[in-house]
Amino acid sequence: MPTAGCHKIVRMRREKTLVVLGTTLAVVYLLAGIIGGAWPSHWDSTGTGDRVLWLVFLLGGSLALFVGLRSFDRSPWLGASLVSTGALAGALAIFWTIAVPLAAIALVVLSVMSARRRLAQPA
Repeated sequence: MPTAGCHKIVRMRREKTLVVLGTTLAVVYLLAGIIGGAWPSHWDSTGTGDRVLWLVFLLGGSLALFVGLRSFDRSPWLGASLVSTGALAGALAIFWTIAVPLAAIALVVLSVMSARRRLAQPA
């Protein structure tokens, strides 16, 4: 039964990738939200609403990612939905970086795949 062990290794790698990528994106969103929100010259030509949206999308996305990753063991679909929402919210705020939206899409796919695998496993 060598294939069962191989599938377990692949699943463990996928879950580790999910946690590492999710935590990395959450930290990036948190830092971008705090630094970008506090940078006074960045907001000189814009209104308060732009700054509020920036903070809500980035800090809210970071919080949703952290909570989603923590709740994945108890409820895989809740974790996947929070991770997906947080990843896409933060990516929306800094879409011009190209790398962040691609990482967010990869994180959404990984979270859904992981949730499907966890629910398909026999208890």
